[in-house]
Amino acid sequence: MSTFQDLQLLSDAAYYDRCNYVNYNVDNILKETDKLKDGIYHAKAGNREVPLFKILMTNQCNNDCAYCTNCMKHKYQRAHIGPDALARIYMQYYENNIVEGMFLSSGIIKDADRTMEEMNHAAYLLRNKYSYKGYIHLKVIPGASKDHIKHAMQLADRVSINIEAATKDGLSDLSSTKNYDKDILKRLDWIDRLHKKNHSLASSGHTTQIIVGANEENDEDILNRIDYLKKKYNVLYNYFSSFRPIKGTPLENHEACDNKRTGRLYQMEYLFSKYNFTKKDIVLDDNGFLDLNNDPKYNIALENMDKYPLDVNTAKYKELIKVPGIGLKSARRITHLQKIGRKINNLKQLQELGVNINQCKIFVKVGGSYQSTLL
Repeated sequence: MSTFQDLQLLSDAAYYDRCNYVNYNVDNILKETDKLKDGIYHAKAGNREVPLFKILMTNQCNNDCAYCTNCMKHKYQRAHIGPDALARIYMQYYENNIVEGMFLSSGIIKDADRTMEEMNHAAYLLRNKYSYKGYIHLKVIPGASKDHIKHAMQLADRVSINIEAATKDGLSDLSSTKNYDKDILKRLDWIDRLHKKNHSLASSGHTTQIIVGANEENDEDILNRIDYLKKKYNVLYNYFSSFRPIKGTPLENHEACDNKRTGRLYQMEYLFSKYNFTKKDIVLDDNGFLDLNNDPKYNIALENMDKYPLDVNTAKYKELIKVPGIGLKSARRITHLQKIGRKINNLKQLQELGVNINQCKIFVKVGGSYQSTLL
């Protein structure tokens, strides 16, 4: 195959590795399409898209992950790009303003350490041979040595290691070649400890990813795990990848995960990280799943109607951000008006502050009046 064909094959194989924390909105999840072309992935940062060179060094692999297109049991075309060629190709993209950063992952080349050596060498060439100062995200291979992980963190702005499942049994259902505690959680602990000792190592933090819907784990399992990972290992983001059956893999006949489910998980994690919600706030059905039809913030408020309606002219910021339809910015605007002594008299004024009044109106009152009846 030509280098161009290798590039396309390896960029396609990188699709399921997530590096873009924007899709907590269910509508965004449902609209998501394959954004990879010739190794370029358009991630979102704030209000703009950032083109990343997103690729695997190889789609060869010694692991038997049942959901993965690179599974060693999957008979399809394999490719490999060495560190020198990868660094050279990336710099051509970068110098022509096609990309602004690199996300590099890989299948397994012989073993975890050999793979990390090649990935690290590609990053080393970028930093030293090409004097590249831009963004690099390196995937840590489960089972890699502490020295290789530290070297990756010296070279990369961000690192990540995929836990793939929320529980030890869940991973065992998907792979016989990965040990949940030794290969993954132990490496997460190393990453966290190294970063705590020296914040310049992977200065933008570390992340992980869970495959949703490939095993029997429910949302409660997943949310318990991400809460644990944040508290125990200071994981910055938990990405969710909706399982998709791939022909020729052991799970080719397994049902695909509804993207709405992944969207609700993103929303709930966002409530954890930005809105001060906790595990005890989660509203689940009898089987341990989030409601696909309603925003989890809305369901939580309905479960706590004894706290509502809130008077928007006296409510504290920490109370306002838990009201459906009131975001962080609009809550700050409301509390600013409180500080300067300006009262909000109707829903229209709330709407002008950025509040979604259709969501919030049964949970607030303005000027002492219950707002389901006021305009």
